[in-house]
Amino acid sequence: MKKATMKDIARLANVSVATVSYVLNNVKNQTIPDPTRQSILQIAKELNYVPNLAARSLVVQRTGMVGILINKSPQLPYWKRQSYLTLVDSLESKLTASGYHTLLISLDPHNPAMDVIRERKLDAVFVVDVMEKMFYRISANFVDGVPLILIDSLINDRMFNQVNYNYPLALKSAVSAAAVPSCLVMESFHNQALTTWITDSSGFSKENIYIAADPAGAPGTLEDFLQQNRGKHVIVMNEFLAKAVEHTGIASSITALCTCGIPEIVDNGTRVIQFQNNRAETAFELMMSLKHIQEDPRILAGNQFLVEVLP
Repeated sequence: MKKATMKDIARLANVSVATVSYVLNNVKNQTIPDPTRQSILQIAKELNYVPNLAARSLVVQRTGMVGILINKSPQLPYWKRQSYLTLVDSLESKLTASGYHTLLISLDPHNPAMDVIRERKLDAVFVVDVMEKMFYRISANFVDGVPLILIDSLINDRMFNQVNYNYPLALKSAVSAAAVPSCLVMESFHNQALTTWITDSSGFSKENIYIAADPAGAPGTLEDFLQQNRGKHVIVMNEFLAKAVEHTGIASSITALCTCGIPEIVDNGTRVIQFQNNRAETAFELMMSLKHIQEDPRILAGNQFLVEVLP
């Protein structure tokens, strides 16, 4: 979706761009007829116009507020809730320690309502697990120059920075260490591109991959999958989901990819693969780097920032 500009408003209101600027910036020393002013404001509202503050730099416009937008469905299984909890807790702690306030918003992944934050002036935005088709609908609500960082998402657009675990390397490590053939149990994502990246990089056939959604929606399916793959080594993405696999008593050997950063939760017999830090630390450091590049805050954009596996 193309963002509306002052030129668009000026054309529809049949006035100059300067007049539009005076009205939208509430300049007091200009005499502009009230009907003209109201017309400009109405058109700007209809176009969902968001001011472009890049030229004035983020430093000048700082509000000290950073948004965390989580796309999540109701009735999340506990392993998914824990994944969000550890991410938000870590990210909020780092933001608070650096003097920022955090605005946490839960979005309907299929129909994200942006009214609550549209008029907020945020210094940066983190978007978690966004559906590809909804990404531009969300990003259009933020001004140019505000760092927008995706977590648990892959978007085919080099203008946006993305933070994910290095799942291919973690899976390779888990498979190579197993004494028998492996299968994969993974948590679900709204971002289909991320899911495809993980499943494709695993090298497993569809029959050897189980994507765990809300257990209330499909009772017994995890147990069925494990029964069908009895005797195989089970690689589980998310240590809390690994705990659910442990509770079935079906898997003879398990490797947990610790995406929540809490390896202590699994049994002693479960092998763990940990990452060098959590997604929050990488995303926060990226935000700070972007905010210090005032000439063009998107100069680092287009990069995929991977959280590497601990040796």
